[in-house]
Amino acid sequence: MNHHPGHTSENYSDVLKSCKRENFLFENHRQRKSAYALKQPLVTYKTPAKLIQNDFVMRITVDTASITELRHLILKSCGELVLFMRVKPIDHASKMKVWLCLSKSSVDIIISHIMRALPQAEFGKITPLLAS
Repeated sequence: MNHHPGHTSENYSDVLKSCKRENFLFENHRQRKSAYALKQPLVTYKTPAKLIQNDFVMRITVDTASITELRHLILKSCGELVLFMRVKPIDHASKMKVWLCLSKSSVDIIISHIMRALPQAEFGKITPLLAS
């Protein structure tokens, strides 16, 4: 059963070590892994995202009685400038908080329209929509 003349089953591991095909069994695993990694090309599939900040969120607080007027004002005079509007009641529904998503160039136009129609409106922070 011994394929290599002169070798007994006791020193069969010596025969395996001498075989080219089976040599990898006795190599150091880390050396084998690093040698494999060095042969591989460096390929990256992810490209860093390039964010261009065009959209901003403007916060406004108005009385609950004025929310319908604010909605109509935004839809009539600046509807094409606003991407979305979110409304949430606060202070036991005596006031409404409004978030408007809009472009930076339309901020001044919308503020002037709202100030003329609702002078009691409170303007909050204007922040970028995406954190940079």
